[in-house]
Amino acid sequence: MRSLEDILRHSGEENTDNKWNNIEGKDYMEKLPKPVYYIESPNDDTVLVGMDVTIDYDKFNNQDVSKITWYDTIYERIMLASETRQKGDYFAFKRIDEEGGGYYYFTPMNLDIYNDKVKKHLLAGSDFTNNEDLIKAFLATKEDEV
Repeated sequence: MRSLEDILRHSGEENTDNKWNNIEGKDYMEKLPKPVYYIESPNDDTVLVGMDVTIDYDKFNNQDVSKITWYDTIYERIMLASETRQKGDYFAFKRIDEEGGGYYYFTPMNLDIYNDKVKKHLLAGSDFTNNEDLIKAFLATKEDEV
């Protein structure tokens, strides 16, 4: 399992892990650049896929937190993070201790990751020949929920 700092080794510019320096007192939300991510966590085996991931900066018990929201293939998930790291398309966060803590790592979904790490965990893991069809299929599961 990768460490939080491993996220920073991928290509792209590092974003600050404490965005409060720039946005204090403002309502600020951002969306991760890719539509579908593979999610792994050494402490949470219920995560696997995340779609339309957003980060909303907020307060919880008088501490600055990030509210991480995404859709998996079944429902919407919301977690509060005490620390976030982002570099390029890669993202990681540490969940607040009040919610159990733990680290979560987001890697853009592609065919290799799907075949190696995701397909075997799905009830009806389909075969895909390209990344575009794979991403469309995941996004279609979100549309079916609405």
